[in-house]
Amino acid sequence: MAVEFAPDADATVGRISGDIDVLAAPSFALALAHLTVGGSSSRIIVDMTAVDFVGTSGLSILSEFAESARRQHITWVLAGNRAVLRPVEAMGLDAMIPTCRTVRDAFDRVEKIAHS
Repeated sequence: MAVEFAPDADATVGRISGDIDVLAAPSFALALAHLTVGGSSSRIIVDMTAVDFVGTSGLSILSEFAESARRQHITWVLAGNRAVLRPVEAMGLDAMIPTCRTVRDAFDRVEKIAHS
């Protein structure tokens, strides 16, 4: 798993790539926590369009991140490919995790959520 952070004028983007399995789960959790440290951004995009696999540990971490973001009043969207969105939807997490298929759509959705 690899992580890259890209602050943008509209949102902070955390780009995750590779596999999110039980071995990568602690690093994934730290990466997501880093996105919210110090309240540097109230809008976050988690870009997982380059992730090849998400295991149950990764889904659990996403669920915890969604709850933490809600408590901190952070607007966020998960951009993911089929390997990410399918398990999120299968577990019913899409009810609490806003998702999009592209980063561009995620920027649009973050903006829309922030103004609703």
